[in-house]
Amino acid sequence: MKKLIHISFFSLIAAFVITLNSCVKLKQISPTAVQASQLFKDSTGLSSALVGLYSTLEVQDYYGANYPMMCDLNSDNGVAGGYNNTSLNEFGSYNVTSSNIFIQNTYVAIYKTVATANAILAGESTVTGASQQYLNSVKGQALALRAMAHFDLLRAFGYHWDLTSPFGIPVVTTVQTSTGIVPRSTVAATYAAIISDLQQAATLLKSNTGRNPNYVNPAIVNALLARVYLYEKDYTNAAKYATLVINDGAYTVLDKNNFTNIYTSHNSKESIFELPFNQQNQSEYNATTYARPDAASTEVLFILNPNLQAFFQSRPGDLRYNLVDTLNPNGYLRTLKYASDIKQKDNSALVIRISEMYLIRAEALGRSSGLADVNMIRTNRGLAALTGADVPDDVTYAQVVADENRAEFNFEGHRYFDLARTGQVVNVLTPLTSLTVTIANSCYPIPLREISATGGTVVQNPGY
Repeated sequence: MKKLIHISFFSLIAAFVITLNSCVKLKQISPTAVQASQLFKDSTGLSSALVGLYSTLEVQDYYGANYPMMCDLNSDNGVAGGYNNTSLNEFGSYNVTSSNIFIQNTYVAIYKTVATANAILAGESTVTGASQQYLNSVKGQALALRAMAHFDLLRAFGYHWDLTSPFGIPVVTTVQTSTGIVPRSTVAATYAAIISDLQQAATLLKSNTGRNPNYVNPAIVNALLARVYLYEKDYTNAAKYATLVINDGAYTVLDKNNFTNIYTSHNSKESIFELPFNQQNQSEYNATTYARPDAASTEVLFILNPNLQAFFQSRPGDLRYNLVDTLNPNGYLRTLKYASDIKQKDNSALVIRISEMYLIRAEALGRSSGLADVNMIRTNRGLAALTGADVPDDVTYAQVVADENRAEFNFEGHRYFDLARTGQVVNVLTPLTSLTVTIANSCYPIPLREISATGGTVVQNPGY
């Protein structure tokens, strides 16, 4: 199937209106549903298009569950459940192939976000009757979400850890024609495009005030910049933008008595960017990681790796271990982060939290200046603060930061990417499988159907 970057966004859709039916709040006209001439006539259509953009993030193959959960499955945090699903098992054995259906669907889903953002950016200039402030807000949000989508693609499908690599991703910044094909950019050029979008978004969104974790605002843009700069190894800017978010004052690391509210409530004080779900617009986090108290392992797709349990057992007093189900009557382990709201299945997608900003700054500042940020997380999760004597060298400190990231963000979609960006995929994952883990396993393959549909213009990652 010729998907996405080589097919016009609007050519995928018939010239009639299709309302989104996934939830009440999204029953508006989406740019995936109508022609641009109809959609971008006024601010009402533009507003509907923006809601449609956010809805592309919430599909199951993106932040509806699979994108972050696949990341943990392809690490030492998870193992595959389900009915002996071949595609899931490929992640569990760190041997994902280019025909993997999860990979194919996620690749298309994320590029759909890119295409929707491009449609809005191309169409908003034709809108009449809207204030410049509103137009700036819409454009800023579209640019930020396009940047996030491109970055998520780079983390998954590109050599994001190597700025000298030619294996970035196809960076798509215009509405594509039916014959348009975009080749892969270099990693450096991919980062440049992402950062450019975020910097433009920051300028456009300056007048947006107030804390709303469900829609892009200046703090979310700064948090994304902190994350991107960390991956790019620009530690000065990573620390700068993480500090801007920390000093914003709108976000708080919850203490050891309340931190589980992150998972049992919506829009906790920890949440910088959170995608909401409700009973009409359900996420798949509960269904894929918990299901019900007595669920068999065949019902749960993403199961907890005993290696993660052993990790927590080596950290006495870490209250995050309480988010691991060790009493399952069927004898397997699973995360309890999404065990609440079994009937409603309205578990949020926790895209960015303030805890990440502290750990980004801790890593970026290094051992001499970053330990206080590590201790901010540790002491609010039941652990004692570390002293300088506990981290006598940079190698020890790097492991401490990595361990805090693992303890804090397991089953939130960080671990595989953290291992890849720090060059630890081979060392950490090889002992867990009978297969040989190589540098190729530090990112996913480009889907085979994408290689075929572009006639090889989009080239495959080495080793696949």
